[in-house]
Amino acid sequence: MTKREKIIWCIFGAVLGLLFLLSSTDLIIKEKKAEIYSVSVVFDSTSDTCYTNFKKGVEKAAGDFNADVRYVTLYQEGEAKQQKELVAREIDSGAQAVVLAPAEKNSTQEELGSYAYSCPLILLGDQPSEELPVTSVMRDYAREGELLAQAVAAQADSISPVYVFTKGLSLGNNQEIYEGFTGKLRENGFEAILCSQREGADFKAALDAVLYPGSGKATVAALDPESLTELAQILNSDNHYTGHLAGVFGVGSTAYLLNQMDRGLLRGLVVHNCYNEGYLAVERAVKGIRQGMKKERILLESFYIERPDIRSRKFEKMLYPMD
Repeated sequence: MTKREKIIWCIFGAVLGLLFLLSSTDLIIKEKKAEIYSVSVVFDSTSDTCYTNFKKGVEKAAGDFNADVRYVTLYQEGEAKQQKELVAREIDSGAQAVVLAPAEKNSTQEELGSYAYSCPLILLGDQPSEELPVTSVMRDYAREGELLAQAVAAQADSISPVYVFTKGLSLGNNQEIYEGFTGKLRENGFEAILCSQREGADFKAALDAVLYPGSGKATVAALDPESLTELAQILNSDNHYTGHLAGVFGVGSTAYLLNQMDRGLLRGLVVHNCYNEGYLAVERAVKGIRQGMKKERILLESFYIERPDIRSRKFEKMLYPMD
């Protein structure tokens, strides 16, 4: 082999070695790593059991947009002050965006100014009064109350008492739902009797008082999934209640509530697409991290459904989203 041939073979070997390094290692060309975005979701309750479908949407969006999601629940029910402290803690701990379901209506207003410009903030069900760069994912809560009232009025006579159960009117958006509900009821000749845990009402004691004895059939409506879940559990524990009820209605679409409606315990539910709510929240959170937040209002549609609707094509995918 001549000297020239040796040089050519050496060059050829060097090229092959370089190609190997380029194809199998990052010693020369560094592989660009996907950026992971830290998002904290702060709930409005001590439990996230009513957010199952919401969390499915969150997890799907997290996979689509490279988000690392952390869930935070309250230590004590309805504590707005504690929730503000948790939001501050999450931001101090490195959260690049926060998705927040306010524990009390407008409870975050005083803090939004300091948060919104330093960290993208996605509000579930609340709308800041100031022109802040905050995204709100909302429903028409007054309309939800009206849908509930229309269903009650359609199946009961105006003589029957209507009992409204809630964990508290000041919590979440219950006040708006309540006002829509009672306003539409009055138009149809009904009066509502409020039973609020926030104001000291005990649900079982209230049911015992209104259903026994000889008080006639009562209609029961719950403004939030937590209250409706507790009512369903009480009614399931004693079948003597059943004969005294004209109908049980409420807001919520958890698997437990849907199963209770399928069994016939619940007459009807007002629902929305919780999966889309969770997905949109994380999608907008990552968008805010990447591009900076802008003011945006996203309105989700709500529906009234009864037992036959559970397996209809229109609602099945919304009520039972796949993981």
